Amino acid sequence: MAFIAATLFFRTRLHPTTETYGTLYLATLFFALVHMMFNGFSEMSITVARLPVFYKQRDNLFYPGWAFSIPSWLLRLPYSVAESIIWSCIVYYVVGLAPEPGR
Repeated sequence: MAFIAATLFFRTRLHPTTETYGTLYLATLFFALVHMMFNGFSEMSITVARLPVFYKQRDNLFYPGWAFSIPSWLLRLPYSVAESIIWSCIVYYVVGLAPEPGR
C-alpha cells in the first residue's frame, strides 16, 4: 500500500504556496490515516473469537480483564510501530513532504 500511495501522490517538488499543493498534502495524510486505521480490521475476527474465553475467565474470577488485554496489546505494538516506520520511509520523500531524503 505504501508503494501505491507513493505512486498515486508522486510529486518530488511540492511547494506549500497554493491550495492545490495543500490539498495534495492533505490527501496523502488522509490516505495514510485511513490505511493505518483500517489495517487492524484483519485482526478483528481473532479478537471476537477470543471473547468467550475472556468472558468465562472474567465471570469465574480467574483473571481480571487487564490481564487478558494487555498481552495482546503489547504483542501488536511492535508490529504497528514497524509498519508506520516502513510507511513513512517509503512515502515521505517520494510524495514530497520533505525536499531531501536526509531530513
